[in-house]
Amino acid sequence: MSAPAQQQHEQSLVDMAGVVLDEACWEAYLLGFARDVPNYLHVFGERMTAMAGVDRREFRRAVVRDPEAAVGLLIDSGAFALDIDAHVADLERQGVRRQVMLGGMVPLRDGGSFNGRVAEFAQRHPERLEAWAGLDFRDPDAALAELRTCVLERGMRGAGIAHFLDGSDPLAPGSHAVYAEAARLGVPFWIHAGHNLSGTRPVDFCTWRHLDAIARAHPDLVVIAGHGGWPWVLETVAICQRHPNVYLEFSTHRAPHMAVPGSGWEPLLAHGRATIRHKVLFGSVTWAHGLSVRELADEVVALDLGERVTAMWLHDNGARLLDLTRREVTA
Repeated sequence: MSAPAQQQHEQSLVDMAGVVLDEACWEAYLLGFARDVPNYLHVFGERMTAMAGVDRREFRRAVVRDPEAAVGLLIDSGAFALDIDAHVADLERQGVRRQVMLGGMVPLRDGGSFNGRVAEFAQRHPERLEAWAGLDFRDPDAALAELRTCVLERGMRGAGIAHFLDGSDPLAPGSHAVYAEAARLGVPFWIHAGHNLSGTRPVDFCTWRHLDAIARAHPDLVVIAGHGGWPWVLETVAICQRHPNVYLEFSTHRAPHMAVPGSGWEPLLAHGRATIRHKVLFGSVTWAHGLSVRELADEVVALDLGERVTAMWLHDNGARLLDLTRREVTA
């Protein structure tokens, strides 16, 4: 980090949940919503249309008629282009030491690889970016092959899955085979945990109960409870206490909402200062909020957790999990 950036932001950040996509990847990402969970286009329609400068009412009508055409409205705006060099320069200005980028297995229109594209971003800026393979368990054998390709050939350092998107059973034999391979390869696994907003999938498609079973079956696998397990936060905290390799990452949930009495985040605010203070990870998913990584982190600072715990949440725990100090020394 440059000296001016360090002076401006005394607290360095490790972002464990970045969504950093170019236009082709955004199209594939949103078409996945359109095909599998179209309600997500309704839920996030306000944010998406604001990003694209598209009329919200026109977009909503398009979602009802043809969700894939609605995605076309967004992409045709030209607002989803990515300058990866400018993105990395902005991360440095914000004091972001490392950002994990989550990939995907959905195909790109040109036949290219979504995961491969994200891996290329990390290869261009290995000092700031880290790519993790997004997987789809509809075909576990294909997921296994993709995991191996991503880790062994593309240099990706982790994996992720949102089971409700592909409708896969988190505890099916094929799923366990992928977890076992991730453990063998020594890469962490981010798993969407907690409720989903699809409207067509069970709300508890993958929760703390599934993560507990995964952790028991694969004790060497580092499991990250993506999005914090809400509304089952207490139970998610409990499995973090129970299993040495289970962590909690709270992206898509903003700190000011956590602080509201009755929000359901009270167990994290209590135990996250104590028994699992070394297990809490910061993630941004900035597009869902319309805020920068630094702005979201500043909201965590405002929780008044204490300087040491705040540093652990925002930087130290992620840096330790990613083994940044050793990797930077040996780079």
